[in-house]
Amino acid sequence: MNILIIGAGAIGGYLGGKLAVHHSVTIYDRARLVDAVHTRGLRIIEPEGEYTVDNLSAFTSLEDVFTHTPRFDLALCCVKAYDTAEAIEPLRPYTDRIALWLTPQNGVANEELLGQIFGREKIIAGTVLNPISIPEVGTVRLEMRKGGLGLAGVGIEASAGQHSLTNTPAEASIPESVVTAFESIGLPLRVYADYRAMKWSKLLLNMLGNATSAILDMNTVEAFADRRVFAIEVAALREAIAVMDALKVQAVSLPGYPVTWLVFAIRYLPLAILQPIMRRMARSGRGEKLPSLLIDLNAGRPRSEIDALNGAVSEASQSIGVKTPVNDALTSIVRELVSGHTDRAAWRQQVDRLVALTSH
Repeated sequence: MNILIIGAGAIGGYLGGKLAVHHSVTIYDRARLVDAVHTRGLRIIEPEGEYTVDNLSAFTSLEDVFTHTPRFDLALCCVKAYDTAEAIEPLRPYTDRIALWLTPQNGVANEELLGQIFGREKIIAGTVLNPISIPEVGTVRLEMRKGGLGLAGVGIEASAGQHSLTNTPAEASIPESVVTAFESIGLPLRVYADYRAMKWSKLLLNMLGNATSAILDMNTVEAFADRRVFAIEVAALREAIAVMDALKVQAVSLPGYPVTWLVFAIRYLPLAILQPIMRRMARSGRGEKLPSLLIDLNAGRPRSEIDALNGAVSEASQSIGVKTPVNDALTSIVRELVSGHTDRAAWRQQVDRLVALTSH
């Protein structure tokens, strides 16, 4: 297959590098990454060792991309969720040159953005459960083998203008060639019938120890060790589960992560029992990797995925009558920190202040 990777960061770089073993892969990204790939290839580090992928094509210009490869069987949109609209807008003129799109991005709205431009029947939702980092430009590291990949066709509704899934089996909604390509990556793969269930279940995992850690400048294990911070975490997750219930989205377990059990535990277990369990889960899930929102703050990035995480819960709640005060507060604080309107020192380790702001 001819595959286009739009944004070869951690996820895009790793998937693109692995897919290049059996397929023709082209990267579309900024000059620093493209120059690194041209100069020394893409370096992939895995727990078992490391190697360099040197058969990638890479360009900073879409004109060059489509001159080199006129048509693509699959495009992967791997930019940060907040960059999706800006990244795909220049691709409108090339709609008929891309057969299928896949979004392994965080959040629950990227499928809609892609579907509006390219057609929902062309969209495949994806999830990547493994922590992947970028030690330097042109290098991606798979932190641990725990996890895997999820795929789900988005499809179109046949009546009444309301979007929903097709009634075909999960495997039938995704071409066999795509499933085979992702099986070749070497990570556990599961195909889901309901893309919303898959993406909302991943959202719950993305939320774990993310916003609180960013606000308090604590890693996830430290945050979960404090019973007050942990109580805020559980309150935010319970709000997200309430939104899922109202939307009639069921949680599903993902490769390496028993999300259905996690939802049951969050609903019914007392905090004293739940806290040590989830602290172990946080330690085994991310390893030494900091949560994404804290990484963005430490890097001084002017934008954050908070709107695709806790903010997505808040946004979804507005039309269904579910109140989400904890997610509203966490989203607001992170936005202020990212924008620079609030000094990070004002929140660093300030657990009491966070408790006060999220307890109303």
